[in-house]
Amino acid sequence: MEGDGDSSSSKSVLDHYPDGKVYKCGGHVGRAYTNNLKEAAKKKEFSADIINKNKQRFPLIETVKCQCKRHKSGCGCLSESFIKCARINHFCCLQQCKDPAEYARRMRALGAYHVRNIHEWEGGQCGFHQMKVCTCKECNDDEVECEGTVYKQKMLLLVTSTG
Repeated sequence: MEGDGDSSSSKSVLDHYPDGKVYKCGGHVGRAYTNNLKEAAKKKEFSADIINKNKQRFPLIETVKCQCKRHKSGCGCLSESFIKCARINHFCCLQQCKDPAEYARRMRALGAYHVRNIHEWEGGQCGFHQMKVCTCKECNDDEVECEGTVYKQKMLLLVTSTG
């Protein structure tokens, strides 16, 4: 049975087959997410429609602009590589979370911190990777024993508020 994890069909299946497995289908969500990023990549700042739609929940949206070092109109700071990584990260969050609240928390952490290379913050830390990365290439990924280096995000999304 394929579903989105909280649909009535998945609940019905689990009511009748408690030992059954319900698979999450994030394809449509992932495609929409990717398409939204591709659209945003064309712009230096959010459109008036996007600002009006989201300013209640995200007041800083009115003043946020791309901080790309090479930014010019239409440069596409959200590169294809960044968008590909974002889609993979979204899929990983979808697969790792059994609970919609945990999925939402992880997605917020991904967008608010991880993509900006912030991996520890007040009240939490990044759950996407270890805080230290092996440099000797002999350590177990889960237990880095060498000196290692601090994890750094490869595909950064840098934004700043101009207000």
